[in-house]
Amino acid sequence: MVKVGYALVIFTLLLMMWASLARMHELPVQYPPCFFNPLCTCSKAIPDLGIVTCYNVPMPRIPQPINSSKVFMLQLENNGLMFLQPHFLMNTGLYSLRIKHNPLADIPDEAFLGLERSLWELELPYNRLEKVPSRSFRHLQKLQLLDLTGNKISKISPDNWRGLENSLQKLRLGRNAIDKLPADAFAGLTYLDMLDLRENNLKEIDPSVFRDGMAHLIYLYLNGNQLTHIPYAQLSSLKRMKVLDLSYNRISKMLNQQQEPEIRGLQMSLDILRLDNNQIETLMSGDFQHFYKVNRTYLDGNPLTMIEEGTFRDSRIRELYFSDCDLMDVNSPNFAGLESSLELLDLSGNNITSLPSPIFQEYDFLRTLIFRENKIQTFSPAEVFNGFQYSLYNLDLSGKENSVVSLQDLRQMRNMRFLSISRMPQSTLSPDDFMEYGMDIKELRIVKSNLNTIKSHAFMHVRGIKYLDFSENAISSIEDEAFSEVGHSLLILRMSHGLSSSVSEIPSGPFKFLTNLQHLDFSNNKIKSLPDTAFHFLKRIRRMELQDNEIDNIRKGTFQGDIHSYLEEVNFSFNMITTIQTHTFVDLPKLTMINLEDNAINRIERRAFMNMKQLQYINLRDLEFLDLAYNDLTEFDFASFDQVGTLSSFKVNASHNEIPKLWINSTTFTPPTTIGGTIQSNIKVLDLSYNNISDIMKYYFKPVEYSLTHLYLAHNQLSNVTQGVFGNMPHLQWLDLSHNELMEIDFDCFRNTKNIQVLSLSWNSIMDIPAEALRPLRKLRIVDLSHNKLRTLPDNMFSDANIESLDLSHNQFMRLPMKTMSISAAASLSMLDLSWNTLSGIHTTDAIFRLRSLTWLDLSYNRLVRLDDGVFSELQYLTHLDLSHNKQLLLESRGRTFHGLEDSLLYLDLSNISLLSVPELPLRRLQTLYLAHNELASIPAEMASNLTSLHYLDLSANDLTVVPLITHTLPELKTFNLADNPITASGALCKATKLRKLYITAYNGVKNFNFPNILEYNHGLRHLVIDVQNDTDLEKEMKGKFPNKLFNITLTGQSLKNINPDILRGIRNPHLHFGMYNTSVSTVPKKMFENAEWVRNVTVHLHHNDLRTLHNPSNGYKPGVPGKRFLLKLTVRGSYFTCDCDIGWMENWQRKHRQYQEDRCTTYSEFKNFERDEEDDEFDCWDNGWDDDLREAFCLNKNNVSVLEALKTDLECGWGAASYTQPPRHLILSFFVIFAAIVY
Repeated sequence: MVKVGYALVIFTLLLMMWASLARMHELPVQYPPCFFNPLCTCSKAIPDLGIVTCYNVPMPRIPQPINSSKVFMLQLENNGLMFLQPHFLMNTGLYSLRIKHNPLADIPDEAFLGLERSLWELELPYNRLEKVPSRSFRHLQKLQLLDLTGNKISKISPDNWRGLENSLQKLRLGRNAIDKLPADAFAGLTYLDMLDLRENNLKEIDPSVFRDGMAHLIYLYLNGNQLTHIPYAQLSSLKRMKVLDLSYNRISKMLNQQQEPEIRGLQMSLDILRLDNNQIETLMSGDFQHFYKVNRTYLDGNPLTMIEEGTFRDSRIRELYFSDCDLMDVNSPNFAGLESSLELLDLSGNNITSLPSPIFQEYDFLRTLIFRENKIQTFSPAEVFNGFQYSLYNLDLSGKENSVVSLQDLRQMRNMRFLSISRMPQSTLSPDDFMEYGMDIKELRIVKSNLNTIKSHAFMHVRGIKYLDFSENAISSIEDEAFSEVGHSLLILRMSHGLSSSVSEIPSGPFKFLTNLQHLDFSNNKIKSLPDTAFHFLKRIRRMELQDNEIDNIRKGTFQGDIHSYLEEVNFSFNMITTIQTHTFVDLPKLTMINLEDNAINRIERRAFMNMKQLQYINLRDLEFLDLAYNDLTEFDFASFDQVGTLSSFKVNASHNEIPKLWINSTTFTPPTTIGGTIQSNIKVLDLSYNNISDIMKYYFKPVEYSLTHLYLAHNQLSNVTQGVFGNMPHLQWLDLSHNELMEIDFDCFRNTKNIQVLSLSWNSIMDIPAEALRPLRKLRIVDLSHNKLRTLPDNMFSDANIESLDLSHNQFMRLPMKTMSISAAASLSMLDLSWNTLSGIHTTDAIFRLRSLTWLDLSYNRLVRLDDGVFSELQYLTHLDLSHNKQLLLESRGRTFHGLEDSLLYLDLSNISLLSVPELPLRRLQTLYLAHNELASIPAEMASNLTSLHYLDLSANDLTVVPLITHTLPELKTFNLADNPITASGALCKATKLRKLYITAYNGVKNFNFPNILEYNHGLRHLVIDVQNDTDLEKEMKGKFPNKLFNITLTGQSLKNINPDILRGIRNPHLHFGMYNTSVSTVPKKMFENAEWVRNVTVHLHHNDLRTLHNPSNGYKPGVPGKRFLLKLTVRGSYFTCDCDIGWMENWQRKHRQYQEDRCTTYSEFKNFERDEEDDEFDCWDNGWDDDLREAFCLNKNNVSVLEALKTDLECGWGAASYTQPPRHLILSFFVIFAAIVY
């Protein structure tokens, strides 16, 4: 069981070295380091710090200097921040405060005093607030934005907003656990224009919620709740509402006949109405009578089979979306009433087989028709679209199952501006195809077609085209004058995966006419060579995409400053480039990104990037990130980086190589007195982890000693820490030496390295640390000494430092090391981990009371026998306490062990301490309680009265025979673990209405045990973890329909050997996260994903299995294709596959993922192309972690080579068949060049 603890927020940061850097399109503006903490950035210097940003910086409390400075904006994200000090921001004059992804459980009433007239924006998303902290902000007279998204709030009241009546404009309460809106819930918020209540547990809306009219409310988001009807009466008073989102609810009918008499005659006018992904099967006559005028109406993703005549007779709708429904046919009468209003009709991804002739002739204003991805059989466009000669602007007939369409058959539509088709009767594009076309056509897409040849002057009749997309074809010939007539107009040309495999040289001849082209995409082909003059006519080009080809060389002169003066981005990733030659990239004034990731580069010649020192004067300031990871580098020489000049923020990742030692080359070595003057690099962050480094030469870091702020040397073979190597790095803030073979640390090793804040020496063999070694580190805050052989620490080792987090777990301590900290150091400590030691007791004589700021204490896996009564009573801020796995610990049922923690403790772990009964727990604020692996036969129902805030309850591995009734009486229960109990009667979970996540065993011994039946009333359930302890393939247990919100199915248990293909048939959510760990399953069948008919977006997470084969979960060629599934994320790190063509699809999938990643990101909405592992995680469409993940999965049948390597070099299937090979050395080199802007 992976323990949930706030400490993970801190200590996982030590491993998160380059995750954020991988997201090239989200690089933030790089401000200078703050004076009070160089790990944070400040846009200005004291006394006005401007914008202060601390992302992924460990800090259990806000630094004191912030309150003595003026701050415009303060952003704190993923810091482990556990509480805010009262009055602490009163002198800042803050305009905007954002605290996100922190374990904040409450906000003191006086937290924002002093900001009454300055704070306009208060954002507190994705924390752990269990109630609206209304008293803290009711005096903020200027507050316009309040964001409480992603917390644990279950109740709201009108009183919550007192004091904000005359200022608040935007209120975000999404992703909480609110199940009811009380009368007048938002009364008095006169100026509120946006209310976000998405993804809560709302089953209905009280009639009086909006009765005061909310005169300014425009945006109302109710999506992702459990509404079964459209709340017409409740919304009728919102006269100014323009956007209503009811998507992802349980609405099955548009009208509720019982409600109709009281709302007769009601008509709403909206800009946007979202009803997508509900359960509407039929639209009946009069269904839209209450929506008089709507600009855009979305009904996508409903199981809609019929639209009755008269559905829209009383409505005026301009755009109507029916994508990914189950419609078989459409006719003009289906949309009767919209003849004078309908402008766009999207019917993509249905089962339409025929189109009547003529279609929609009466719809005079219809401008856009989308029939993409249907099954339309042979039809005559001239007859079907008769009547649209001058009115239709946009037509999409693409899709491999749609009928063959001749371009000439569409020529009568003279005002066509956008046209997309797939299947053509011929494979050649010639001037005759566009004969008689109008001049207005601007965008042409012939995608996933049979296109083979583009003839000369092909577009002579459509000279105004701006966008051409010929992706997913097999084009073998583009004649030199193909684009001669559109050179002045064409802005974007895409042929991604569009060329025949026989085309090895980029077809540069046609480019000579494209003098106005801005974006060129020839990615995912098999291009091997680029002529040096290929792009010399592209004088206005801004972006080039040539990734995923076989290019082995970029010739000198390909890019020239006088020609490519507008060039901003160049992508050559995933090619075979071996050398970056001198003058490859010269004087390119607007270049912001060069991506050479995953090539075979073994040499970068000097002056390859010419005049880097001058770039700062032409708005190209910083080479931001150099990625050399996952290669076969055997040395790392700073002399290689002399060409990067005066860069101010250079990061180098050389991890996962084969470097045996860090040595100064004899040809460049000079005496210590002059070496800094000979070679001077500006590397700020250096990652050399996961190498074989056993020796570091004295003075090796001399070239970077004044620039380094972060140094990562984890997972090497270092045996000591010496002054000659680490003793003179005055700006170093973060040092990671974990996972080495350290046995000793020199007493003066950090003599002049005095600014370290974060130090990790974990996973070594250290038996003793000299007091003098760490004593000079007065700014030390986060210390990890876990997994060593320490029995004690020297007295007063931490005398001047304000230590905030100390991890001593997995050592040999027999008592609390209180003497190692001075009184002031002890008073600053917030997190202490002493798990996996040999402590026998905690006594009042241990002076634990000196840890008065302690918030997190882990004493698990010790030898605790007794705890003194009230031993924690002086720890008034303690929120997390772990006493688990102390099997001899005696807790008296009515003892005073937890005396003094009644109002502070949020997390308590009492697992595996041999409990026969539950001790008294008067902990009214407790949110998480572990009682697993004990001997509990029953749970007293009255226990719930003391645990009214409990969100997470783990009762796994006890002796329970029935589902305890406490699940009915815990009002806030969201996560419940009942696995591995001898249950004989399944009982009911029907009253646990707020349940989001359930761990449960497949109890074969229970008659007719079935998960859908048990979960029939748990409509809010998102995540189901199934433990298998008997021989079953889960067919019987999983048969039926699951709750609509359920998207995460995770299987575990060694007894699980086979998976029935039907287990996901009952999933009704379009998003599926499938997880599996610690099983005996060898094959995940393809049919399992095929049977999940409702699913569109898939993520898969597999670890610690016997898995050998994973079949392709996708059946769509890219994300977002209506009616098709696409795998968005795959994590299989540590798996051992049988590498054959059954997993060969992974290479093609990776290419498609990269090819369409930008489309996926730019079209992303809250629910489209959606992935997440847990309910509170946010979507990050640029997270490319899956690339490295496949490097860490292995081929059992190929000497344990990485899967990624086998896909590139060995497996001849899928994309790699016949012609795609890659050298074994795949040097990754990414250059991110970003603008550095300073806010004055």
